[in-house]
Amino acid sequence: MSAVPQGQGSRVPEGQGPGARGQGFRELIAWQKAHQLALGIFRATQLLSRDQNWLVTQLTRAAVSVPANIAEGYSRESTRDYLRYLQIARGSLAETEYFLLFIRDAGLLPASVVDDLDTKRTDVGRLLVGLIRSLQRKVASQQPTSRIGDERAAYQVNGPDDLGPWPSTVDPAEEDEADGLGPWPLTLGPAEHNS
Repeated sequence: MSAVPQGQGSRVPEGQGPGARGQGFRELIAWQKAHQLALGIFRATQLLSRDQNWLVTQLTRAAVSVPANIAEGYSRESTRDYLRYLQIARGSLAETEYFLLFIRDAGLLPASVVDDLDTKRTDVGRLLVGLIRSLQRKVASQQPTSRIGDERAAYQVNGPDDLGPWPSTVDPAEEDEADGLGPWPLTLGPAEHNS
């Protein structure tokens, strides 16, 4: 693993990220640390007895899911997809946290081993949150701020195919006759649809 320049944290180096070429996700500090955590957990679980195979499987799956989701998200074409996979990685990291707590509290591994893994898990969590926040700022700076429920954008399509406000020009009564299914149970006009 290469040395990380001071202040780089979990930021994606310029020219990296969705669709970029080069070392890809392997250059991400968050992925590197998550990979090391997964390897450490795999090695530590080999010390558990066969009676705990169910726990070995669960913990290893959760730990390996963290770097796997970072890598998969990185390969996605959009930053929003990337963020979704990073959130999944955060969930897997929380699951890993619980399994480590369980192992420590049940006395299945020496506390020193579990504490070392938990320290690594905390570091991965900080890097992952930093990466997520950085990408969220990037998305926010690239997109207009309209959201579902934003009254200004309620009927706006913003493109050459703007179809105007809902409902379309087809009268629901005419459509009912055409499909033979009878009247709609509820018809909303633009005023009712806005709420």
